[in-house]
Amino acid sequence: MNCFLNLQEFAQHNIGHPYAIINKLNFPTFVEDWTAEEELLLLEGLEKKGFGNWQDIAEMLGSEKSQEEIAQHYDNIILSGKFRNMTLLSKRNQDTLELIKPKRLFNNLKRMKEEQIVIKGGRLTPNMQSQSGQEIVGFMPKRGDFDIEFDNDAELLLAEMEFNDDDQPNEIEMKLKVLDIYNIRLDERLKRKNFVIERDLLNQNKQNNYDKQRTKEEKELHSLMKPFARFNDIDNHERIVQNLIKEKQLRAKIEELRFYRKLGIKTFEEVEEYLADKRKKDEQNQRRQNQNQAYVYDYDSQKQRFLQRRTRFTSVIDGKDRNKQGPSFSEEEQQLCQKLGLSEQEYLILKEVLVRESVKNGMINKDQAVQNFQIDKERLIGVFDYLIIKGLIHDKE
Repeated sequence: MNCFLNLQEFAQHNIGHPYAIINKLNFPTFVEDWTAEEELLLLEGLEKKGFGNWQDIAEMLGSEKSQEEIAQHYDNIILSGKFRNMTLLSKRNQDTLELIKPKRLFNNLKRMKEEQIVIKGGRLTPNMQSQSGQEIVGFMPKRGDFDIEFDNDAELLLAEMEFNDDDQPNEIEMKLKVLDIYNIRLDERLKRKNFVIERDLLNQNKQNNYDKQRTKEEKELHSLMKPFARFNDIDNHERIVQNLIKEKQLRAKIEELRFYRKLGIKTFEEVEEYLADKRKKDEQNQRRQNQNQAYVYDYDSQKQRFLQRRTRFTSVIDGKDRNKQGPSFSEEEQQLCQKLGLSEQEYLILKEVLVRESVKNGMINKDQAVQNFQIDKERLIGVFDYLIIKGLIHDKE
């Protein structure tokens, strides 16, 4: 394409030759089991991750190749310079011009090997199955560095600083102070790095297991004490946190004893009696509540029935003589309806529902009746009391 763009021709090569666009570099180059794409990713990984970080480079490749295979390929082909004298391998389908990647010649067996890496300020044991913490923060175990360090721009302070022979004494003094400031920033960076490594904070699985073993209160206290961890070593900090947890438990126990003292309880035997009596009362209240629930009305159903009956009675009254609407009214009932401001059909509906529920359950509760009817409380209580006096319903109380 470059020849075509620049209109260059030489020997038997001309700009009119046919060409094929290769959108996937899935063809071998120097050896049959390494594609051009993998070769480029290897070089890119060396540039980004640094020489020796074969595990990170293997993850960049995203293939089945182990870090030992990658290191061996780099040593044998690239580092040794053999690739200069090697012929590029490529197979092309003559019909489709598609480059075909040959099958791998051997099965790659991944070897999970735990290795102890000693770096300044502590030890770190990388776990192949729990690399999420290292990947998230960009930690490179063999280098002992992070992709982005604390105070990552500290080097910019002296990036262009030089010591010249003709520097004046005050200039030299100023440059030395800049170096002192830079060293202080490096010390702080190293201090923070060692803090993370010594406490194994990069091992996310280990930290999660610690959290699972703690109660909710312990988790909250550990979280609150994290800012103070840098002022103590691991053992002292853990001892302080455990003492605070114990203090919190003792304070809660003291408050409990004060509560018992206010009730006049002075011995542990009395505490046991109080708790047993309290459990007994709670069980009785629970049974009573369960019994009450048996008499709770289905509000939606009752409301719908009430509206249907009121509509039916209204239509009957509008179309026929009032004397033909149903059961005759006594003089007392008429006076009651006038006193409560109820229409006769509303009174009949309330009377029918209350009597039916009383017969069904043997009794009926006034408070529950008030809650389950969307009607004025005084009107409902007036009808309720009248029906009790007449012996038509029986109050639960």
